[in-house]
Amino acid sequence: MSDYEIKHFQEGFLEDQVKVGTEASKEWQLFGQTNVERLKEVYSQPEFDPETRLYCFKGEELVGFLTSAILPEKVEDKTIGNLSPPLVLEGHENAKELLVTKAIETLKTKGANVIRTFANDTWGGHKETAEKLDFKVIRDTAYVVGLNASSLEITEEPTEVLAYEKERDLDELVQIFMKELGMTEEQAQQNFEVIETSEDILGHYVIRDKDRIVARTYVAKNDLLSEIYVGYIYAVEERYRRQLVAKAAEVCKEKGTDDLRALLFGGMVAKLEDYERLGFAKLSSSSMYEKEI
Repeated sequence: MSDYEIKHFQEGFLEDQVKVGTEASKEWQLFGQTNVERLKEVYSQPEFDPETRLYCFKGEELVGFLTSAILPEKVEDKTIGNLSPPLVLEGHENAKELLVTKAIETLKTKGANVIRTFANDTWGGHKETAEKLDFKVIRDTAYVVGLNASSLEITEEPTEVLAYEKERDLDELVQIFMKELGMTEEQAQQNFEVIETSEDILGHYVIRDKDRIVARTYVAKNDLLSEIYVGYIYAVEERYRRQLVAKAAEVCKEKGTDDLRALLFGGMVAKLEDYERLGFAKLSSSSMYEKEI
């Protein structure tokens, strides 16, 4: 008989939920624990279903939890149930499979035909749990790649790297992102609005040749992990791409770190080989898994 007891959401669980989630995910990539205030907003919505939030207790102690939901729109006439990776404290790893199994049962009673989950290599063994429970990989959804900035060698002639100017560059970049990444015009516009307003952006750069943009990227900080991230590197030639990475490496040195990272997601997933040619190595991958029930 299991020493663990699984309960549905109750109002008094939120403080401990955030503590457990923060501790369990402290070394996870591409994941962040939602704060109490935001959880209260979400859980007070009319459509919130407390049975889709599962909490695992050992005695009086909350040791793990899992959130799930029925997606509002069907996919190929199938109802999709989505579940998050279980967040479980160290020493209570057995609770992970219990939470996932209970979530599948719950979503099935709510009409789900397919259960979907996402997993990253760093997310507490969730990939292994999903595979043990017969989930199948559908596709990779994101990669984190990394490069030691001090090891970068550039042999090409230096090219002038310009600071982004909205009036000069925005319209052209929107068209580039629509073509290269399959974005809509609205999505591309929003992307550049976020870059322009984010306090984490250290620099947004373009290379121009004969009055056209031949390369661009941005560089951003991650203060929590002491890492520098380079954004999507668009370039019409490899030499331009290397010049932008060199610029990012300069920023790394200015900030006292050698850790240069890039997050590839959406249309950038297909660009993995471009980064590998520059010397980036894949540090982790995220994948979408599904299981028919």
